[in-house]
Amino acid sequence: MELTAPAGTAPAVHRVDGLSRAAVTVFADAVNAALPERADEAGETADGSTLVTVRALTESPESEQDRRTRVFRLWLKTVALMTVVLAVAVGITTQAVFGLSVLIVLPVGLALTTGGYMGLKVVWKQWYLPRKGITVVAVRREGATDKFGGTGNFVYVDLHGQSRAMYAQNRAEDIQVAYHPERPGTVAACQSWLRNSAETVLMVALFLLGLAIDALIVGLTVGAFLGLYDDYAYTAG
Repeated sequence: MELTAPAGTAPAVHRVDGLSRAAVTVFADAVNAALPERADEAGETADGSTLVTVRALTESPESEQDRRTRVFRLWLKTVALMTVVLAVAVGITTQAVFGLSVLIVLPVGLALTTGGYMGLKVVWKQWYLPRKGITVVAVRREGATDKFGGTGNFVYVDLHGQSRAMYAQNRAEDIQVAYHPERPGTVAACQSWLRNSAETVLMVALFLLGLAIDALIVGLTVGAFLGLYDDYAYTAG
């Protein structure tokens, strides 16, 4: 792209990376052709390079995925450690059967709570983005479909020309998706009102069931530490 520069100034080169030479050449030629012809003007020539800014439009998908993976692994380790510690403490305080109950039931409750919470975040995007975001068509990626054809990876292109991948449960070869205007990597498949409602009810039910199980285990643990099961321990002994 052609920029003006004061006389005697060394020319500055601005590169477009991540694309083929032919694509960049076509893009630059198209931009230069669209610029108005600049008549010869007397006086000092402006330094056009000062008008160029370089910035990252979005966070790279790789770094975002790495961050989510680290958070998920940390959460799994925390849950495992907490479960073992509580199970051992309850088993020592009361009976082994109570500790075994904590060891088995607590991970189930936490899994339901976590799954329901994550599902609610997905459902929220499915309600919000089609109304407030940018809607485009995503095409199924070849060779990225399960054996039943019900799910797969799809690729869409944002307004900046960047191709992005997403996972969706759909048998079609192309679907409509909506992404956040300021965060193009935040995307959701456009679904019917009925399907969104059904998934919302399901995720709320899973989340509440998980909370109920978690509350039960918390009550059992507190009761064990307060000595509410001493009579049971004595009788069993």
